[in-house]
Amino acid sequence: MITNNNIHNHELIGLRVTIESSSMASIRNICGKIIFETKKMLIMEDDKGAKAIPKTTIQVMKVELPSGVCFISGSSLIAR
Repeated sequence: MITNNNIHNHELIGLRVTIESSSMASIRNICGKIIFETKKMLIMEDDKGAKAIPKTTIQVMKVELPSGVCFISGSSLIAR
């Protein structure tokens, strides 16, 4: 089961996320579902379509887990 402690070892595709803080103003407060992940990018889909977001620009991301909510930085997900 995916939890706050083991999120870095699990698949993120299919999880709902919200970008709380970012160095790119255009992606702040975007809510959506992760549909694809590469080494340095997250592909999120929201009501306006898919967006490619560099992991390094995400300062704080809220991830909705079955057991609750988790806050992580995008740079912690690079090349995992």
